[in-house]
Amino acid sequence: MEKASRPHRITSADVARACGVSRATVSYVLNNDPRQTIPLETRERVLQAARELGYSPFAPARLLRSGRSQLVLAVLPFEQVDPALSRSLKELEQRLALHDLTLLSYVGVHPQMGTMHPSAHITPSVLLSYADQTDPLVADFLQPFHAPILHLLGDARIEEQVGNMQAQYLIQSGKRSLLFLASERKDVQRLSHYRFLGVQQACLQGECVEPVLCVLPSSREEARAVLQDTLTKSPSPWGICCYNDEVAFAALAALADENIAVPLTAAVVGCDNIPLAQWSLPALTTIAFHNEPGLDSLIEAIVALSRGESVSWKAQKTLTLITRASA
Repeated sequence: MEKASRPHRITSADVARACGVSRATVSYVLNNDPRQTIPLETRERVLQAARELGYSPFAPARLLRSGRSQLVLAVLPFEQVDPALSRSLKELEQRLALHDLTLLSYVGVHPQMGTMHPSAHITPSVLLSYADQTDPLVADFLQPFHAPILHLLGDARIEEQVGNMQAQYLIQSGKRSLLFLASERKDVQRLSHYRFLGVQQACLQGECVEPVLCVLPSSREEARAVLQDTLTKSPSPWGICCYNDEVAFAALAALADENIAVPLTAAVVGCDNIPLAQWSLPALTTIAFHNEPGLDSLIEAIVALSRGESVSWKAQKTLTLITRASA
């Protein structure tokens, strides 16, 4: 049996041989050392050789030279990344790249897992945690990285505001029987809890009956049966607040299966304003998060922390109700 050979990693020595200069000159050019004056023709020759050979810097060596990691690790202890969060991460990745920082995202990380996670093998300069910072297990998981941490999980007050805004709109639209549909995903129960609290607060302020909390199954048939059973226990018209837009889509499908008119008999409000929200039938009324006001300050905080500087930063989000035909 033929033994597989390990592919040769292209080094700066290979680049130096290819263009006939010293390894030190290659290092000066590739690291863009401002202390060295390299003729333009030599610089272009080195860069051309590096491109042709497929050279890429060796991260551990660069870390030893600079004493500073260029990696930012986002820890996302979720079963999946929702579309709104995915868009935010992509924008963050692009913005950090302008500062020579690379964002790595790990999904499904949880401190209770029995085996070592691949993220333990990297050395980030900053940690972005989307986990519950009050959970001691999370703190134990993050501590070994010995890196500053920015907690990006939604503030409880913001999550309560989501539910409150959904419920207030439905109440003002004449819906007095309110229902909160939660996802059956275990990883978002904390967010669901606070959003339901917001719905409760709005019902109390609007002198409505206590809202009903219902976990909507992922199966269409089961979701239809659960929703039909839940709605029959309170008088119509109903106002349905959903944990997110995906849950709202499921609710709209179940209501259509039951021939319940939307929004006349049951009005539905989602959360996240994902791109598909405008395409549902009827188009989905939803809550949009606006992270733009705080993105610049977040980037500044990450860059400063990566340089070993201390910062004071707090998440900034604003919410907007996007009205469409479902409510």
